[in-house]
Amino acid sequence: MNESKTAVVTGAGGGIGSEVASRLAADGFRVFAFDLHFRDDAWQDDRNRDRIEQVVVDLGDHLAIRSAFEELGGRIESLNALVNCVGIMRRGDALALSDEDWFDTIRVNTTGVYFACREALPLLTKNETSSIANIASNWGLIPAPGHIAYNASKSAVVSLSKSLALDFGKQGVRVTAVCPGEILTPMVEKRLRDNNITEEQLAEPIPIGRVGRPADVAALMSYLVGPESSYVTGGTVEITGGLFS
Repeated sequence: MNESKTAVVTGAGGGIGSEVASRLAADGFRVFAFDLHFRDDAWQDDRNRDRIEQVVVDLGDHLAIRSAFEELGGRIESLNALVNCVGIMRRGDALALSDEDWFDTIRVNTTGVYFACREALPLLTKNETSSIANIASNWGLIPAPGHIAYNASKSAVVSLSKSLALDFGKQGVRVTAVCPGEILTPMVEKRLRDNNITEEQLAEPIPIGRVGRPADVAALMSYLVGPESSYVTGGTVEITGGLFS
């Protein structure tokens, strides 16, 4: 482990993001966990808790994102990894979705990710090699009905990631879009409750026979920001248990 390595994880207040922060801390990173709200018990029992620093920032506000990275740049010399896990879901088709839900979804899921990447790049390019991993969604590749804003926002993250990989590869920055399927996060648990669906029912169409866990995604992120993935960039990695394969 190299404790001099640094990482920013956005959307780290819960779900996949908090699990990613924990995993990278266990890998020896000094982790700056960005979010507007954090679970009261986030990392409370984590033996690597001392490597995780909570940074309160509105990830839908590009000026707040800029300010957070400017402050961070005054404290660290460089950044080794950025993992964008921030995301919200607003349901509805084009006629049912409110204007506010459309703008909020794009603001957080796409614009927030873009500005996090842009503000992190000056720190990332100070290293010979560094990594960005952006959580998109399997629905960004194969849209789900009734989720037009979420689908569009996550599809944009896929294209955004490919563009960054093309533009900054020669500066040593690797960028990957990660497309999870059904992962048992608080957002998915709410969807199950709202639709009176059990986890077992959700798992029925998944070839591997179970719903994914945040730890599954965190393990993938550990690989993508680590040295063993040094030739991985510009692509999308699906983590779906075989769903829609």
